[in-house]
Amino acid sequence: MKRINGVLIALVVILAQAALPAAARGQRDAELAKYIRSHYTKFEYRIPMRDGVKLFTAVYVPNDLSKTYPILMTRTPYAVGPYGANRYKEELGPSAAFARDGYIFVYQDVRGRFMSEGTFVNMRPEDAWERGGDAVDESTDTWDTIEWLVHHVKGNNGKVGMWGVSYPGFYTSCGMIHSHPALKAVSPQAPIADWFWDDMHRNGAFNLVLAFDFFSVFGRPRDGLTTTWPKHLEMGTPDAYDFFLGLGPLSNVNERFFHHEIPFWDEVAAHPNYDEFWQSRNILPHLKNIKAAVMIVGGWFDTEDLYGPLATYRAVEKQDPGIDSVLVMGPWRHGGWAWTSGEKLGEESFGFATAKWFRENVELPFFDHYLKGGPATHQPEALVFETGADRWRSFDSWPPPATARPLYLGENGSLSWTRPVSTGEAWDQYVSDPAKPVPYTEEITTGWSATYMTEDQRFAGRRPDVLVYASEPLKEDLTVAGPIEADLWVSTSGGDSDWIVKVIDVQPTEEPKWSNCGHGWGGDEKDKNAGVQRLVRAEAFRGR
Repeated sequence: MKRINGVLIALVVILAQAALPAAARGQRDAELAKYIRSHYTKFEYRIPMRDGVKLFTAVYVPNDLSKTYPILMTRTPYAVGPYGANRYKEELGPSAAFARDGYIFVYQDVRGRFMSEGTFVNMRPEDAWERGGDAVDESTDTWDTIEWLVHHVKGNNGKVGMWGVSYPGFYTSCGMIHSHPALKAVSPQAPIADWFWDDMHRNGAFNLVLAFDFFSVFGRPRDGLTTTWPKHLEMGTPDAYDFFLGLGPLSNVNERFFHHEIPFWDEVAAHPNYDEFWQSRNILPHLKNIKAAVMIVGGWFDTEDLYGPLATYRAVEKQDPGIDSVLVMGPWRHGGWAWTSGEKLGEESFGFATAKWFRENVELPFFDHYLKGGPATHQPEALVFETGADRWRSFDSWPPPATARPLYLGENGSLSWTRPVSTGEAWDQYVSDPAKPVPYTEEITTGWSATYMTEDQRFAGRRPDVLVYASEPLKEDLTVAGPIEADLWVSTSGGDSDWIVKVIDVQPTEEPKWSNCGHGWGGDEKDKNAGVQRLVRAEAFRGR
């Protein structure tokens, strides 16, 4: 949700946080680690699934067994280490407050990863309940795990919660399908929903940088049970833009680097269209028979999984009427609500520690209410952060009732609320050179930029292969909420093309002030923001 107060532009084509000083953070983290080590006992189990496969599971139980505790679990493909009953995590649960609040924390390696038996399948199709018998998927593995935990872990109160961020968010979504009776509260956070729209693709456009970086490590098969990650691929340059320009065609990935040793990469390359391979991995149609309360969390500046939380919320609302399901969308990068203060991101400042506020006032009370019988949270159906105004807004539905307002591209780079009068055929054109592609970020990085959505967009609009359409200055504030759709009529001289559409808020342009101290320009913060082009939303589209 975005408030705009400048000029609208349409273009066709680091984490930063206000935090404690390093020494203070280190002391705080060390104190939490000591608290966990002295107040919890760690156990490691191999929990049997219905087909006989055993999944490695680490369980942290409070030492004070004078009362019972709910179980709070996450299932992950990213390792539950440190491994060993005498080696403890330095933090437990979604945030530091949970360890002191008192829960039984459970971490499980999913089937086929690290110390769990079985075969790993990326975005495993969720169809075991339909197949019946001893058929397994991530939903049945979750069901079997919960059944074992509530009967074998001492001190539990019979209630279970789940949470997970990103890929663990996908496993959290899987876990609430055909919910186990003990599962009472679930929070999929930035959950992957469908890899043709999340992460690896954007509306069918293949995200080469992210996919290459991720699968070069994650995609390598293990050689038996293991506690270690594969080695990271050395790219030989700090600049991904130069690296991928020099790579050449996609086939060179295997010839030069992967050598057909990463099976899922070969499958991705073999399925460029939204065929059965991808459709079967779309979890959204399977989000049914959910009985637990659900809180879906996402970030407006999530450059990896922004589609997932919004699509998951829509699916749960449609397919599971009557349950408590709510949406939280904040001004965060991927996972930023869990790992940062949320006061700043890249070049954007939000006025206060939004993530810290969420963890203390929304996330912890949600689990405390449903798992411990704590006070009602009175959380709205949709708790959404309005950037620009930098405030939380509460809505009874998402998207909220609103008036759709079309914007029309016009001649001479104009952008208007008024439909242009047709004078016959008209078009704009540009030359796109594959040898000099438009970068999505100015950041020099070998990976996928986490903050490019906060960057000043003038670097893109100044290129000759980008079409720019600008409105007249807005006379009053404009708040944009809900999906933005771009309707383009396009053609290409190539076999296929990717089109990128950006909606941009242009800040008022003012002449910079000059200091009188002899050092040139020295304006205040307002001057530094003059003319800045802030991204409202951007999407890529693949056309063939």
